[in-house]
Amino acid sequence: MKTQKETAERIRVAQLRRLHLLWREWAGRLRLGAAGDRALRHYYVELFSGQRASETTALTRADADRVIQWLERLVRARHERTDWAAGTAGRRGYPEWRRLAPTPAAWRALWGTARALGMSRQRLDAFIARRYAARGLRSAADLHTMADVNRVLWGLKAILRRRERRAAA
Repeated sequence: MKTQKETAERIRVAQLRRLHLLWREWAGRLRLGAAGDRALRHYYVELFSGQRASETTALTRADADRVIQWLERLVRARHERTDWAAGTAGRRGYPEWRRLAPTPAAWRALWGTARALGMSRQRLDAFIARRYAARGLRSAADLHTMADVNRVLWGLKAILRRRERRAAA
């Protein structure tokens, strides 16, 4: 029978949920099978806990906090790279990031800026065809990468800024 101290030090359900959520966010793109995913997760648990636990349910609260902190760092590092790439995609002097898909926030910004300019979908398509045809963009349907969305968004923002300056003058 376990003592009360041993039971109290076990990983909490909330910690276990957080650990699994972070794990799915970090390792989900690997698309491993259930056994491979479990084996890799247990390897990282053992590594990050200093070999004190070989699986998630064997973690103590303190070790669970350490593992969670490491996973948060890994997830944050991935997001920082993606966020940087999303912000610089399409700018001169930065890598193209052709495979980076537009984020929902980028689409909301694009449609919100077009709406602020009073543009309908047809007017936006005409704007894209007129300004970005050399890049192979003829309409909003051709915006497949973050670089494409950023190019159009930066053009729309420039028009909006000029309009606001004229109104202020």
